[in-house]
Amino acid sequence: MYNMQRIAGFLENQKKRLLEMDGGDPSNYYLNDRELRGFDYVQEHEESGAKRGVRQVIYDNTIAWMLSKRGRESLRLEFAELSQEGAISEDTLTTAIATFTTSLLPMVRRIYSSLIAMDLVSVQPLSGPTGYIYWLDHIFTSTHAADGITGGTTRLDQVKPSTYSDSSEQGTIREIQLKLQKLLIEVGTKKLKGDWTIEAEQDFNSQWRLNLENELMPAIGDEITREIDSLLLTALLGAVASNTNWNASGYLSGDTTTLYRKAYDATLWDAIVDANTNIYNAFYLNANWLVMNGTTYARLQKLEQYNADPLVAGEQAMTYRRYVGVLANQYKVYVDPWFTANTILMGVRGPDWKRAVGYYAPYIPLFMSDRYIINDDFTQFARGAMTRYAYGFLPHTPTGTTNNGLAKITITSS
Repeated sequence: MYNMQRIAGFLENQKKRLLEMDGGDPSNYYLNDRELRGFDYVQEHEESGAKRGVRQVIYDNTIAWMLSKRGRESLRLEFAELSQEGAISEDTLTTAIATFTTSLLPMVRRIYSSLIAMDLVSVQPLSGPTGYIYWLDHIFTSTHAADGITGGTTRLDQVKPSTYSDSSEQGTIREIQLKLQKLLIEVGTKKLKGDWTIEAEQDFNSQWRLNLENELMPAIGDEITREIDSLLLTALLGAVASNTNWNASGYLSGDTTTLYRKAYDATLWDAIVDANTNIYNAFYLNANWLVMNGTTYARLQKLEQYNADPLVAGEQAMTYRRYVGVLANQYKVYVDPWFTANTILMGVRGPDWKRAVGYYAPYIPLFMSDRYIINDDFTQFARGAMTRYAYGFLPHTPTGTTNNGLAKITITSS
């Protein structure tokens, strides 16, 4: 029987090491610069009152899940869903603890640090399977129909602020309030497994002195990363509040030279400015990120305003969605090979969680089983992976289906 106290201490030390690797001040609860600025979610620990940044909450959720009695019981059920009936031995739980202590937290770090979700939306980890996502709105308290104001729902940034002070002696004074908006969410569960044969394991070891299992686990983590980003981007694209068209074939029929066409291609920048203007007029913040596929990115690379970042060449090569550079010193550019063709998604990563366009809410960012047998002759093995999280966009009206901090540019050809 493993000494659970020793395992808990080992995991805590491993957590601190990972926090330091990602940039954290030990004298300030291991918060990094981004968390200290309030850019990421920070909460206080229920017992100690110590501050915890988003990275600490993610690690703490994982450690608490593994060490709790209820979590260990659920662990066995998750294994049962991933394997054949009767394939789980009584020692599975103990073996799984060894697996957690050596590989789980580094894999959590691999997934967390690779997500472009961290740069696009508010990250608010949950401490349970359900919870609230929060943001702030400034709301008019009373209704003023002549100005298009509905009390309790109209935000200050939705109307022109010109008549707030109109009031006679002892007359009615207009009121505004700061409203903490919240959205109840429930996490979903995603599962994936990787399998291999004992023959392949033997060949990897004899030919290259490689552990096949260790080579397979990063691929599982990368696939999980790709799925999280894909689901979030799809949700954000569906919440776009404005669209700007740009005709890729809009040059005059007589302008057939390369020089003329190159000059026209540069007008894509005009469409980007127009889309950002739509966001600013509704959200009062400038967009600061763009997402597109590789073909659309090729158009962007030809703009004089674009500067590729040479320091990220090959970075996150296995995740495929990655940051590539900056446009006009204002917009961070991300490339997603599977993103909607001929579309540029533009959005705001607000200064903090109070002004966000979307959310990623991890609960159990990664759980990995120990290896288990999946065939009758005991020569094929598998390991399972599970994540539990929620994602989506934040509507800025009570019954809204869009977010006005999001816009898109559609590239047409006619």
